Amino acid sequence: MIRKKLMNLINRVILTVLFRSLRVLYRADHRVHREITGWPGNLSLKIICGTDGPVLAIRKEKKKGLTRLPQAARTDISMRFKTTSGAFRVLTGQIGIPEAYAKHLFSLEGDINRAMSFVHCVEYAEACLFPSFWCGRFLREIPRKEINPLCLYICILLENGR
Repeated sequence: MIRKKLMNLINRVILTVLFRSLRVLYRADHRVHREITGWPGNLSLKIICGTDGPVLAIRKEKKKGLTRLPQAARTDISMRFKTTSGAFRVLTGQIGIPEAYAKHLFSLEGDINRAMSFVHCVEYAEACLFPSFWCGRFLREIPRKEINPLCLYICILLENGR
């Protein structure tokens, strides 16, 4: 029980860092900007970490980039992890999203092409957030960093999150 609560807490923190890093990378990394700009207006996505775990719901808006939605919001694409531990393994970089999908650790509802575009953005963020030796464990190819990781962490701390 305590272990599951701890995993949920860590998952919640990582989802917050992921959201903020995507907002920063939308402005600082041309690849993330290109991916997100290619989404149709008001596309919404949700990551659900198990049955009683944290949720990250976001929407792409034309002028603001990415904004956070309430957890209960209905979204166009939902990535639902079956267990808290499955989400934990992916979010902490123990396994990659392709391996998690192959192991049926999550289900996907919505347009798979748009979901893959989101996954690309997440992989760019992971490549900036995690050290290269760690990324080699779960990314097929480590993309070149367009922003200094220290600058990214500072921007994440300063990001207001809305």
